[in-house]
Amino acid sequence: MSRLPPPAIRAAALRPLVLAALVLPAAADAQHSVARLWNEAALHAVRNDFPRPAVHARNLFHLSVAMYDAWAAYGTSPTWLLGNEVDGFRCDFEGVEPPADLRAAREEAISYAAYRLLRHRYRNSPRADVALPRFNTVFASYGHDPSFTSTDYAEGPPAALGNYIARCVIDFGLQDGANEEDGYANRFYEPVNPPLYAALRGNRQILDPNRWQPLVVKEFIDQTDAVYNGEQPDFDSPEWGRVTPFSLDARDLTIKERDGNQYNVYHDPGPPVHADTDGEAPLEEVYKWSHTLPLIWSSHLDPADGVEVDISPASLGNFDLDEFGTIEDFPRTIEGLGAFYDRFDGRGQGRGRD
Repeated sequence: MSRLPPPAIRAAALRPLVLAALVLPAAADAQHSVARLWNEAALHAVRNDFPRPAVHARNLFHLSVAMYDAWAAYGTSPTWLLGNEVDGFRCDFEGVEPPADLRAAREEAISYAAYRLLRHRYRNSPRADVALPRFNTVFASYGHDPSFTSTDYAEGPPAALGNYIARCVIDFGLQDGANEEDGYANRFYEPVNPPLYAALRGNRQILDPNRWQPLVVKEFIDQTDAVYNGEQPDFDSPEWGRVTPFSLDARDLTIKERDGNQYNVYHDPGPPVHADTDGEAPLEEVYKWSHTLPLIWSSHLDPADGVEVDISPASLGNFDLDEFGTIEDFPRTIEGLGAFYDRFDGRGQGRGRD
């Protein structure tokens, strides 16, 4: 019986197979960076988790922070969290000695940082049985030891730095405003409308048509094939503006208040168009026009009708402000909107540009 090669050699031989199975099944010899491989594993976990876009965006952001700081620690590029204070949270860092093999040190630190962080974030995922084994497989493909948990990066190997970075990012996430410890639950937002039961006709209980209304369905199947019966999903991340952002600052922020609670809005586009509840325009008329116009226009998109739709800059957009004066003079009534948009031929007043 032949003796197996050392773990590191076995891992090196296994890595192309892991890449082929987890990243590009049709290209067994494809070579990708360690960061690419961990990003693919994270996206796999996203696809097998609850459909919560804001949570997953934050996870991908924090994974990028962990991997980038592990890379930057062994060079002259500035780190993001490591050795810095971000939104009141400090991650101390005294530096590391230049390694003999720069690439190997970076890959090791990146893998430990990504592995620890992802296992922490997806440990309670509804499909943790799918996500966690994949993290283990990627980690093992580099020959790393999951039992090594030291964070003494000054005296230890690059793995210790990766563990330390993961610890910093995890602790940072526990106080960044996402309410991670409570499953990202909303802390103060409450809907003003009672739920709409999809199995019943009509919506007689609605109180404010300009506000969100919960929806209760008889059966709902999410992206992981989990079945929910009679569930009423919460509003998805209405308080997420309070989460520590990336590449946004106070100049981008508008602070709004409702019911004594603060809502942070970055790049505030202003209020959406509201149904007029003061009687100037009948609500039924507003509702019908707002919903039938996109339905009629959508009917023009039949790929089998043989009609081409010209969406080139020469035909689309570029409204002539001289006809309206300013943006504020654009139509804001049902009658004005009906004249501005061609209901049945499907276009507005834009003349395009050269």
